[in-house]
Amino acid sequence: QFSNSELIELSQQIDPMQDSPLSYYPLTKKGERFPVADSERKPLLVPKPENRKEYLHGILQGISDVECQGFDALGSLGASPPKPCIVWSCGGGAKNDMWLKMRERKIADICGREAGAKVCRAENTEASFGSAILAAATFN
Repeated sequence: QFSNSELIELSQQIDPMQDSPLSYYPLTKKGERFPVADSERKPLLVPKPENRKEYLHGILQGISDVECQGFDALGSLGASPPKPCIVWSCGGGAKNDMWLKMRERKIADICGREAGAKVCRAENTEASFGSAILAAATFN
């Protein structure tokens, strides 16, 4: 676990334009529903480096990679547009400027550099805000 102050300090040391050599699939427990339905999928958080900055870099990159896999899955299921144009970020991660830049770079990788999505902090960053927007989108 990382404290809030450690997240801030370590994130400032990470270059969001550089890939981590670590390849994590950071689940909180066994089982994944999306982007791949696999109830047996286990978290992959090894090897764990001694350096906490490198560990955080790998975790945040792993979450970003899963997000990109999710956008790929939505596109293959017929989402329109098939790749995101803009991603509004809310919740605790929205406060991390480095991670917003990392996510933007990773999404650009799946969309093509020229067509990459902008990752922006939502005006309201409460985690429930994103759920409310999704719910509201279902009303005519």
